[in-house]
Amino acid sequence: MALWVLMRNVITPSNARLMTVIAMTLFGTLGLFTRFVDLPASVIVISRGFFGAGFLLIIVYLMRTRLSKDDISSNLFTLILSGTCLGINWLFLFEAYKSIEISIATVLNYMTPVIIILISPLVFRTRLTVTKLVCALVAILGLVLVTGILDGKSLEANSYGLTCGIMAAVFYTGLVVFNKQLKSIGALDRTFMQLLIAATVVLIYSLFTVDYGSLTVDATTMVLLLVMALFPTAIAFTLYFGSLAHLEASTSAIYSYIEPVLGIILGVIFLGEDLGLFGWIGAGLILGSTLVCEILEQRKAKAALAGS
Repeated sequence: MALWVLMRNVITPSNARLMTVIAMTLFGTLGLFTRFVDLPASVIVISRGFFGAGFLLIIVYLMRTRLSKDDISSNLFTLILSGTCLGINWLFLFEAYKSIEISIATVLNYMTPVIIILISPLVFRTRLTVTKLVCALVAILGLVLVTGILDGKSLEANSYGLTCGIMAAVFYTGLVVFNKQLKSIGALDRTFMQLLIAATVVLIYSLFTVDYGSLTVDATTMVLLLVMALFPTAIAFTLYFGSLAHLEASTSAIYSYIEPVLGIILGVIFLGEDLGLFGWIGAGLILGSTLVCEILEQRKAKAALAGS
């Protein structure tokens, strides 16, 4: 009943900002959870997807509503594409979490805004402004510093994890692109289908790559998987997408940076991670440049709208 009250009454125009902060905070804990779950990344993705979809069905029931078959059917192809991108994004991201510092993996995943800036002229038919180009170049410089390309030994030692982090950003970009193609579909419908499809796609992959007979799942691992599926998945997605209807795009974009910042902080506090001087500078360049670009572009759009 408490969850029903939360979803039914708490997400309002007056507190949508707070709900977004809570959602992004929950998302930011994923890296830490992943590090303490001793299972292959694909199994974590499958558990998070199926359990998360199950929890969403419970939320739908508690809210006394139901999924729209018509909306899902009319968007099915795009949902399959976006759900597939979500599953592969998680697969690469969780592999990165297990292979390199959570801080670095989180920052690499947030190269997505840069990729979107660079592909926008082709995909969205928007103009690549000088501001966007400068921000993209600054972020790429940050990428060079974070990945340790200037340090050959660091690059060689972490090449697998770094590659996974970058590929996570690529498929996160695909998720964003396909999400923009969805038409007239509710947050719960979209999230449920994407979680279900993501888990299914990775399950098929895992059947060829994971020896399930050798896996052992103790009580602690099961609790962590359930917590990941409920809080930073089902509840976080519901709060986030539910809040979007009450927020400007610029506001929600700015709040989204809570996730990587918190991920970095948790890695430092609980795992003693240290990016080093150049790594910290690189992280600041990536997150700072994309945030500044977002703010400047939104201001420019508002000015143009006011002028017209």
